[in-house]
Amino acid sequence: MEKIVNRLIKVGFSKTEAMIYITLLRIGKANGYRLAKELELSKSTIYQSLETMYRNGYILLIPNSSKEYEAKNPELLFEEIERHFFENSLNLKRDLKKIENPIKENYFYKLEDNEKIKATLKNIIKNSKKEIYLNTDFDLQEIREDLKNAIDRGVRVIAFCFNKLDNMGLRIEIYHKSKEKESFKNPSRIMLVADLNKSLVVTKVGDKISGFYTDNQVFINIISEHIHSDIYMAKLAQIYEETFNEKIKIDTLQEKRNFIV
Repeated sequence: MEKIVNRLIKVGFSKTEAMIYITLLRIGKANGYRLAKELELSKSTIYQSLETMYRNGYILLIPNSSKEYEAKNPELLFEEIERHFFENSLNLKRDLKKIENPIKENYFYKLEDNEKIKATLKNIIKNSKKEIYLNTDFDLQEIREDLKNAIDRGVRVIAFCFNKLDNMGLRIEIYHKSKEKESFKNPSRIMLVADLNKSLVVTKVGDKISGFYTDNQVFINIISEHIHSDIYMAKLAQIYEETFNEKIKIDTLQEKRNFIV
């Protein structure tokens, strides 16, 4: 009995309502006075619960009787409860979605395993829809099929490398600063932005490789602007040729260590 009462409570009955429903199933029809005696509860408590149960459709009022009630058929009742619960759940989910704070916490994953980095890179390319920006001195042959599939879906792929890259027979827009062909002997970086909503940055020093994968918009903008700046600089260098590098230098430690020559 107690187990059934607890289960009824879980689907929306109060304890008193559960006891009344079970009693009506057991004895058939009854009025408030008899139920109060059966359950040893005050008449006011019983009558209040009967009103609520009748309003909710848990019990039926017998016509032409002195306020006698009977329990609704359990199968019929719980079909209605299930349907109302499902409808209310859908409506509640929709309504809560409207008031949910749209600002989500960004993810920022650190990757250190070579296979995880490769899998993440392939997954980003696979799920891209519009544009991929890429700055790398790694050999793209390893992800050729992934890039091909993306291009076939209509994704625009733009790549930059300091030295010349082979387009591998694909419709990749490739930009470079040097006329020398990339050897891939000591690859050091991958910077990738997909659809301006995901970014992957990978660095390799010696045998150690690590990366960061994020949807943080500030980080994405920085990497996207970096790739665009590299392309703009390469195009300007082609326009102004030999004099360009010397004219734009500002004499910093960064230039002395990393300036593109």
